[in-house]
Amino acid sequence: MISGLSACAAPVRKTTQPTYTTAPTKPLKKGNISSEFELFRDYGRLEARTIFKTERAPLISKQTDPIKKENAVYLDFADKRADEATDDFLKGRYNRSKARLPENIEVWRSSPDVSNPGPDLANFPNSAFTLPQGRAYIELAPASYAGPSKGAPAQFSSQFLLRYGLTDDVELRVFGNGETWTGGTTAGWNFSPLVFDTKIQLWTEKEEYFLPAMAFEGYIQTEWLGSTNTNEGTQPSLMLNFDQSLPFDIDFEYNLGTVRTNYLGENEWKFSFQWAFQRDLFNKDFAVFIHGYYNAASLPRVPNQSSPTSNAGLLGASNISQNVVGAGAIWTVNSRLAIFTQTSAGTNSYSPSIITFGGLTVAF
Repeated sequence: MISGLSACAAPVRKTTQPTYTTAPTKPLKKGNISSEFELFRDYGRLEARTIFKTERAPLISKQTDPIKKENAVYLDFADKRADEATDDFLKGRYNRSKARLPENIEVWRSSPDVSNPGPDLANFPNSAFTLPQGRAYIELAPASYAGPSKGAPAQFSSQFLLRYGLTDDVELRVFGNGETWTGGTTAGWNFSPLVFDTKIQLWTEKEEYFLPAMAFEGYIQTEWLGSTNTNEGTQPSLMLNFDQSLPFDIDFEYNLGTVRTNYLGENEWKFSFQWAFQRDLFNKDFAVFIHGYYNAASLPRVPNQSSPTSNAGLLGASNISQNVVGAGAIWTVNSRLAIFTQTSAGTNSYSPSIITFGGLTVAF
């Protein structure tokens, strides 16, 4: 028999994780203090048996460990809610600056997220936010139509935008109108030239100072792969992109810049402005927006007066402006896929009578 003194002194507890070899002998009761006492009493008995056992069996499974068995459902639920809270926090254009804070940025980088920064082809302005390093988007608008205007033909196109995060703040992009049907006197199907674009995020939003997120974006429209009907020569564009959070969870996105266009063989720089107000509706998976542009969209998506149907009534490029207003929606199907659509109309005779397109964005 072991005396009380020797029982206290003899066993030496090892520092390694204890393993349990015997399940509790009584079923646990729930719902009162005594059941909690029984839970820890059984745990203590298992601990004592393990300490005094010379040969330890493999770790007991979750099904026979009383502590793990009782808490497994709560731990699983907590893990699930933590994942849901993280997804909900990072989702949506309204939280894009918060996702890039030092304490959140690793989570943002860790998996594809089509809602952050979100599609750029969905509306006319481009966001001030870039993809995380190593992530990519493929954006497609295969059913795009721009109606005729005074001095420009109608156009069907199959637009695409390829995006890659070179760093967290620098994004490389390739845009094109793809296979394009152009109306007018030389109507026909042709391939549109490639556009090489880059976006550089300068800073995220500082809500306490009412300072919007800001990025610089520039593109060069080349003549590569273009045809006679779609080529406008090598044309650059420079712009500043802004994103600002407004009351009622509204995101205000706008671009200010300049674009060079070819007007009847002459290159001319023009001021351009694109804007959009967007808000989540029902939940963070569905958003609606109103948007528009003045003189040009953020990417060369619609025809201009470089290929007029008639020279009659044209007053010169400096006196010609386009103004378009419309609305659309974005549905985030899951973390990798978003679907968007929009319809807009011109407000003057030099703007396309209607612009409509639908498409999707896939995140990698």
